[in-house]
Amino acid sequence: MRNLLGVLLILIIGFTSCEGRITKNQALAEDIEHFKKTVTVQIDVYKPENYVEREVDTTLSNGFRVKIKTYTDMDNSVLFTKIKDTINYQTYYRNFKFDILVEKDNKIVYDKSFDKQNANKAFKFNSNLVKGSDLYNFDKLAILSAIQVDDDPSYTNIVAIDVIYTIPETDKVSYHKILINDKGKANFIQTEKH
Repeated sequence: MRNLLGVLLILIIGFTSCEGRITKNQALAEDIEHFKKTVTVQIDVYKPENYVEREVDTTLSNGFRVKIKTYTDMDNSVLFTKIKDTINYQTYYRNFKFDILVEKDNKIVYDKSFDKQNANKAFKFNSNLVKGSDLYNFDKLAILSAIQVDDDPSYTNIVAIDVIYTIPETDKVSYHKILINDKGKANFIQTEKH
């Protein structure tokens, strides 16, 4: 009888320990996974954070005077998102507008303002480019990185302005040169691409 009670006790302990309970570690892991699926935190970052304006006024040795004004387009930006753990990082890279004014012999020969749409046309960034081509997605994602007057003395009767567009968070870069003659004719040339 004692043996029978002993076997019965072992069977009861065996069945109760196999009732499907989970350990504390398993319960914690399941709770964390459930939390990650149901809770999201979003952090918005703007680059630049505030309005930025920069003006350059240069008189070149060839007699041209060049004024370039660059300023933040607060209404247009490019959005990049990254999710890390339960945090959704949204980075807004603001586009820039720029104005170019060129004078020769105290007469305005070129005066043009560029926003994202004008720049896309001028630099041939368009939406019908094939994926994998050099300028693919530059029409939507590229932002102005730099613009400066090229003061190379070999430009005797023209103004040369270097312009760089990049796609943020990538290594895609497009280099351009704007050549403006003394009659105000502008020529947009892509010089390099990466």
